Amino acid sequence: MYKVVNMLTIGEITRWLLATPVQFIIGWRFYVGSYKALRRGSANMDVLIALGTNAAYFYSLYTVLRAATSPDFKGVDFFETSAMLISFIILGKYLEIMAKGKTSQAIAKLMNLAPDTAILLAVDEEGNVTGEEEIDGRLIQKNDVIKIVPGAKVASDGYVIWGQSHVNESMITGEARPVAKRKGDTVIGGTLNENGVLHVKVTRVGSESALAQIVRLVESAQLAKAPVQKLADRISKFFVPLVSNFPLVLNLACLVLSWETALVP
Repeated sequence: MYKVVNMLTIGEITRWLLATPVQFIIGWRFYVGSYKALRRGSANMDVLIALGTNAAYFYSLYTVLRAATSPDFKGVDFFETSAMLISFIILGKYLEIMAKGKTSQAIAKLMNLAPDTAILLAVDEEGNVTGEEEIDGRLIQKNDVIKIVPGAKVASDGYVIWGQSHVNESMITGEARPVAKRKGDTVIGGTLNENGVLHVKVTRVGSESALAQIVRLVESAQLAKAPVQKLADRISKFFVPLVSNFPLVLNLACLVLSWETALVP
């Protein structure tokens, strides 16, 4: 509270010096976002943040200048309001980026569930196996018959045409206990065959597989805006112009009232 010049205190100078880099360096991204939004003729959250923090910062700067030039001015600054608002929003953005980074890691792990190779079976018209060949997993076609040995991953979605085993589907369904599989049961690509040999007829490959659909859903969820963020942007389109024009509307109302008062005899 020590006064340096007139009513200007050390506390006000310290808050001013600490809030300025937060407002114009850390918060520069909001000015850029506001400029781009206003060029498109719309108002988003960046405009709302820039408007609110600038109002707090420049009013506080006004109180500092008045306190330095007036021997009896008493005012309250709000430097901490603008600085904390920007800091909390930046923190939220950081946590959002961290969550997206973890989502990207989850997508990479999902994509790694599919095995690199598969054992393709040659089957005659009567369904008898005449040969087998190890091929690249990306070469599997629909209606191919593949062999799944114990401890191997299922190369693609399909149904069992021969054999019985237990398949660990926890990486796809979350089911902790292995699921028994026998002739006619469906299997999901990327799951782990625990015991027994299975012959599987492929029904879905590539982008049609369950694993690819899960990856696609996670990617679309990562890129999409949260519902609350969409609501905030929608509100800001009306809220920002209203707040911006409120002082003008208030001044006009006061001017009209003063005219009416002057006209009353």
